[in-house]
Amino acid sequence: MRKISKFLSIVALGLLVGGCSQGQKAKRTKAKTETKTSQNASGDLAKLSQSRDLFAWTVYWDVDKPWQTIQKESQNIDAVGTFAAFYDENKNYELFLADGSKKLDKEMRTTAKTSKIKRYMTVVNDTRTADKSTDLLETLLASKSKADKHAKEVVALAEKYNFTGVEIDYEQIRDNLSLWKKFLVFEKALYARTKKAGLDLRIVLEPPTPVSKINFPKGPEYVVMCYNLYGYGTNPGPKADYKFLKKTVKDFSSLGKISYALSNGGFDFNGDEVTSVTGSEALKIKKKYKAKAVRDKKSGALYLKYGSHTVWYADQTTLQLWAKTLDKASGKKVGISIWRME
Repeated sequence: MRKISKFLSIVALGLLVGGCSQGQKAKRTKAKTETKTSQNASGDLAKLSQSRDLFAWTVYWDVDKPWQTIQKESQNIDAVGTFAAFYDENKNYELFLADGSKKLDKEMRTTAKTSKIKRYMTVVNDTRTADKSTDLLETLLASKSKADKHAKEVVALAEKYNFTGVEIDYEQIRDNLSLWKKFLVFEKALYARTKKAGLDLRIVLEPPTPVSKINFPKGPEYVVMCYNLYGYGTNPGPKADYKFLKKTVKDFSSLGKISYALSNGGFDFNGDEVTSVTGSEALKIKKKYKAKAVRDKKSGALYLKYGSHTVWYADQTTLQLWAKTLDKASGKKVGISIWRME
């Protein structure tokens, strides 16, 4: 998942906390799913969301345009991940929700259509000055009592803002089996607390996770990231290709409740310089330089060239092709999460 910027300077706005009962939420979600399969949905995400659960992440540094998109696509979106809640090292690593996330979450509860969408608080292992810190996790999960204390803190913050679910996106653990062991203690404690509080729980996993060596508990939904095959530190290429997607399904098939995350946009490669681009930014580059975009047969992604640059990116067609590949490899329609809403 994209690195969090090293600053948190989004203007703070006042909060109004609201919400709905879990019973009402469940009924609305069921009705919404039935509507998606029985009516002709409209919007850019209509084809991708048809007959499947569709989740989309929003980020705290980009709020206004995504909010417009959520309103437009509300009939196609089942849940939104509010990215992010992270840690303040200046306040003894207190967990807090970013101001932009607070703003968007508040806005989602202001309209009849968007208030029906499930809202997850996405927790990441970042501080104000460090991204994807495993040292932070070693501290938070150092013992069983600390892991339970951390789980309690996460649930308390989710309840404070009336989220309907919690999502844990702790990255860069990779093959650190000792830390995974501590994480599992935390996950079990968190699942017990979220279940008691009536909150859904999602656990985000990176492709390198040694899942065959880790006994993940049943209950939470596991979301496998299917992107960044190419990017920072690699040769030019797409965020995913068909071979990578099929391998990912095979590698994580032992997990119970599983869904997959795809990413729109891509990267602008120029020698050793690599810049992340959103889908809309890629289209602006295409228009500015009058470049021709070609669809790659091995990935379904688009690429274009201008000057010494090569831009690889995913559009809506790419996402649909990737989702179909995951469906076929899984033998069923799978839930899809999109990084990120624009």
